[in-house]
Amino acid sequence: MKALTLWQPWATLVAMEVKKIETRCWSTKYRGELAIHSAAKLPVKWLGRSAQTEPFRDELAEVFGARRDRDDRTGSRVDTILKGLPAGKVLCVVNLYDVVRVSELENELTDREMLFGNYEDGRYAWMLKMIDVFEPGIAAKGNRQLWNWER
Repeated sequence: MKALTLWQPWATLVAMEVKKIETRCWSTKYRGELAIHSAAKLPVKWLGRSAQTEPFRDELAEVFGARRDRDDRTGSRVDTILKGLPAGKVLCVVNLYDVVRVSELENELTDREMLFGNYEDGRYAWMLKMIDVFEPGIAAKGNRQLWNWER
């Protein structure tokens, strides 16, 4: 089965069915079952910069039921959430049923989906539907792009 490695918290957000669209700078002709794998490390700051914004942190805290006061400028509660998420594990299997340019989704996205994705011009929206969730996850070594994973 094909697999895709995502940084945390995005991998867990997909597994929780909070995030149903994965945005990428590249498209694929592949359709079908896709294992979602959580990266073994947290993203480098520049890559995970959206996670540093206050709206993202507020929404993430809400999703995980963490109280986050406005004066918590360090985001320590959210950082605690991130450090507690599974790493280096296949979290779920989704059906990748379509890939479209993000420009085609202009008025169809919820505020939450917008916060949890990168919808800049030229990017692609990978449309996902949940098939199966693995708790606590299945240990696996990830890779870039699409890679093969055996259950």
